[in-house]
Amino acid sequence: MNNAYLMDLYRFNLRRILGPFLLLLILTGCNSINARNDVDEPLVIEAVETMSNNAESEPKRAPKFNEYPVKPFKNDALYQLLVAEVAGYRGEYELALEKYMAMASETQDAGVAARATRLANYLKRNDLALQASQIWAEVDPESIEAHRHAADHLMRSGNLEQAILHMEAIKNLGGLANFDVFAYRAGNLAPQERSALLVGISRMLETDPDDKQLLFSKAVLLEQQGELEAALAIANQLLDAENDINVVILKVNTLKALHRSDEALTFLADVVNGFEEENRRLRLIYARLRFEAGELDVAKEQYGIILEQAPSDGDILFALALIAMEQERDDEAVTYLNKMIRWNRRVGEAHFYVGTIAEKNKDIAKALREYKQVGRGYEFLPAQSRIASILLDQGRITDMQRYLANMRADNPGRKNELVMVEAQLLSDRGIVDEVFYLLDKEVVLQPDNLDMRYFRAMTAQQHGRMDQMEQDLEHIIAKQPLNGDALNALGYTLADQTDRYQEALGLIERALAIKPDEAAFIDSMGWVQYRLKNYSEAILHLRRALELFTNDEVAAHLGEVLWVSGSKDEAIKVWRKALELAPQSEILQKVIEEFAVQ
Repeated sequence: MNNAYLMDLYRFNLRRILGPFLLLLILTGCNSINARNDVDEPLVIEAVETMSNNAESEPKRAPKFNEYPVKPFKNDALYQLLVAEVAGYRGEYELALEKYMAMASETQDAGVAARATRLANYLKRNDLALQASQIWAEVDPESIEAHRHAADHLMRSGNLEQAILHMEAIKNLGGLANFDVFAYRAGNLAPQERSALLVGISRMLETDPDDKQLLFSKAVLLEQQGELEAALAIANQLLDAENDINVVILKVNTLKALHRSDEALTFLADVVNGFEEENRRLRLIYARLRFEAGELDVAKEQYGIILEQAPSDGDILFALALIAMEQERDDEAVTYLNKMIRWNRRVGEAHFYVGTIAEKNKDIAKALREYKQVGRGYEFLPAQSRIASILLDQGRITDMQRYLANMRADNPGRKNELVMVEAQLLSDRGIVDEVFYLLDKEVVLQPDNLDMRYFRAMTAQQHGRMDQMEQDLEHIIAKQPLNGDALNALGYTLADQTDRYQEALGLIERALAIKPDEAAFIDSMGWVQYRLKNYSEAILHLRRALELFTNDEVAAHLGEVLWVSGSKDEAIKVWRKALELAPQSEILQKVIEEFAVQ
């Protein structure tokens, strides 16, 4: 029995069983299927509704009977395809997909692979859609749609190096490749992977040096790589030809990264009114830049213009409320926050900040009412902390404990966080016995909760209970030998508060082996080297720690080692620079008083 006869028989059975309407679908295929909620409808209806989605494709007609491509199918492939179609018609989509995937792999047929891809998309089975689309693109390399599906699913899976090959194929076939989306998705890649993509984009630009999408994508990748001047040069090149909003935003972001915010503000001020349809987006960026620059009145004016266009926009109302609070216009801030509540926009934040304003103005009853209305979102824990703090300030320790116990009972998923809130508040007020009564009880109830034990260890360290701290950290390290935080915490404390320097050094070395670029661990290494009087080694590590993380404690450490090793002028410079960033830092003030005022 020859192959053409089998195909004729297959079509005859489909016409007889499913009717000519379904046959049309099998012969012509359809474009990408959009996800819908009414998944109980027959797949054939969904497919028909989406046949014309791809605007780039030429209008398709159903091929004539003798035009349908015939290729050898092994074994019972035709029967399995028939089973797949019947399953799809009956709504048994998982079974249909299973059959299509098997047949796509076995037959390497473009039509079957396309069918499998679309059905996998419909069912949101991205893993199978990726497999099927790659088969489709391989056996039908001139299909823009096949390459588009493959590129999209490769990007979703994080395989951008392979995705770019399909996007290049789309471009070469005359399709719109959307390289800009591709470039933005590269932001989460490792530098070496992003560099490989940059090489691919640059290679395509050699063939088409004026392609705006490729140029923009290259600029985005350069910005992500930190090659800011090169990114800015391309942005300016593109803006010379056309004021595109995405290029404008890229230029602004690049200027900010280059610490040229004044230039970014001047540039935005010139262009912000030039984009009628997308004016709001640019004005938001402009307003935020003015706010960050401390130009609150200008920022307020810009946010006010946007609010006139969208009076219920919670983000704008909140921005205006923050500006009002910054300017100590509490009544104005409350007006904006109450509008957020009325419009049901960011309600939790609105109640929380109305509460903080009430607390600031000594209206404690109102503050408590507002804090209790924040809901279970991001503001939940800060609100509970403020309520408990107010009760403690009133001397109502028992009421505070009872309140938080009730909250833990009502919110079992937040129990541990609420325990830590209570313990921290008690610790801050020096009510030490109550702190450890609470934490000891929780550790007994949750002996395997290492986070709780770590919290107890750090609290013990703050209150000089070294035996408890050491016991807890050693317990954690025994359970988790690769817990770098516990190793570092124990090592640093031994270096800072005991003379067990060699033991501390070993612990910190183990921590750094786990996280070699962790600034806190590097600071600890610098500190233990200082204790061992290895000053050059200490300075080397502390400089690196400060480069990785600008922090008052690291700066205090570096300044102290520089001072002791004889570099007093440099020590003073380090301390002064750190004080500019953290003027209230107690650790900086303490070390300066100890060494500089001698």
